[in-house]
Amino acid sequence: MFEATPDAFFDATRGCYRPGESIVMTRAIRSSPVGHRLPRVGPDAPGVGTGRLKARALMLGILVLTMACGPSGLGGPQATGVPPTVGPIALPTAKPRPTIVVTVPATQELPQEDLAGQAEAMVMENVGDIDQFPGATRYAIKASVTFNADEGRARIEGQARILFTNPLDRPLDDLVLMLWPNDAQYRSSMQANAALIDGIGLSPQVELDGIALRYLLPESLAPGETLDASLPFEVEATGPIGGSDPKRFGITDGMLAAPTFYPLVPRLVDGEWQVEAAPPGGDTTNSDVAFYHVELTVPVEYGLATSGVSLGNVDNGDGTTTVTLTSGPLRDFAFALGPFVTETRSVEDVAIKAWVLPQHAGELSRVLDLASDQLRVMTEDVGPYPYTELDLVDAPGAFGGIEYPGLVFIGTIGTPRIVSPIVHEVAHQWFYGLIGNDQLNEPWLDEAAATYAETLFYEGTGSPGSATGMLSELRSRVRSSANPERPIGLPVA
Repeated sequence: MFEATPDAFFDATRGCYRPGESIVMTRAIRSSPVGHRLPRVGPDAPGVGTGRLKARALMLGILVLTMACGPSGLGGPQATGVPPTVGPIALPTAKPRPTIVVTVPATQELPQEDLAGQAEAMVMENVGDIDQFPGATRYAIKASVTFNADEGRARIEGQARILFTNPLDRPLDDLVLMLWPNDAQYRSSMQANAALIDGIGLSPQVELDGIALRYLLPESLAPGETLDASLPFEVEATGPIGGSDPKRFGITDGMLAAPTFYPLVPRLVDGEWQVEAAPPGGDTTNSDVAFYHVELTVPVEYGLATSGVSLGNVDNGDGTTTVTLTSGPLRDFAFALGPFVTETRSVEDVAIKAWVLPQHAGELSRVLDLASDQLRVMTEDVGPYPYTELDLVDAPGAFGGIEYPGLVFIGTIGTPRIVSPIVHEVAHQWFYGLIGNDQLNEPWLDEAAATYAETLFYEGTGSPGSATGMLSELRSRVRSSANPERPIGLPVA
């Protein structure tokens, strides 16, 4: 995430955080899924020329950046049997929300060629990466979006089917789902409750003021076994998301930014579900690589930007269109809806798409230039981007920028402060997107790396003086720190 402030690239390292807390370096490693091998990156990756030397420079740069932080601091069986009747359950929350009555639906079917279809989202050389995640969670999500830009309101009504495989060496007695649109960083509220899990209707325990739902399983899930969960959900979104209290979900300037709009399976960290509130101003979601099959029904008059790639769309004849999407192995899924002007540019095998609001149409080429240059630099210096598409979306006020796999929101398009947010958020496709870390507790790992990647951009695009100046400024910040002994890697709050 990039926050646009007078010291913008410094604030991009807010993952370095507040004094008084300690870091356990090995936790960032343990939080990555055991046995999951990400697409190769680093100095030995294919297509990397001078990557070995620059990778060493990258590691050195991360250490410099983390010292420089100031006080602000990625098919199971179908359920059988007749589901029992489950009455309406209203989700209790800490603040008043409209009650949405939902009932447990029958388990929806996953497409027969779901995993085969995932290859559409991958560059040819990386199609084999799909086979590296045999136990990854699989999501099938169907949702309809109602959007009234004039009133500043949107509603998402959907159903999610989740196939989750127990990765532990011991049985699991529960399943947790995160409803992140209920977090304070989202201008939205989300309702979900009873779920059909392996053919049995279950009501959840509500935790974190409605952000987490915990389902106690009637039978423990053995290691390596898969459960099949299905539940409906609804999200109400409003705006604005900018101003002095920026948000990451909601409506701004007639567009809807909708990241993590569905029930998300959190990570298992040290054998326990990571049910933690997100720190104010810090990243929220923290999840393992999964496969997504998504069907979104949206008004035809709006452009739809998403994670993953489109497999096709159907005009429903009622003013809506249904778009079918697939992801490849991703950690999260997001979309945006709005009156966008769009343009696509190909960089090797990757389609980079810019989606800007009409008042910023003159910025299309600039956005594509910056994103294309940074993708080339990161491919050369770090490793290849394995997906066939990368989308950049104009979202005024969405911090300076916010990263999601395959899609980034840029909050500064139309202002002079456009370079760093775009370059920084594109770099996040590698750091956290491909090389995972615990965004809740050690976000300095991806934020520092993405910030240092800004210097790689300047070096790689013929502006070494800008790179030197940026690093000099960071070193100066270290030297002038009121607390130079402060350890690196402290949490946001």
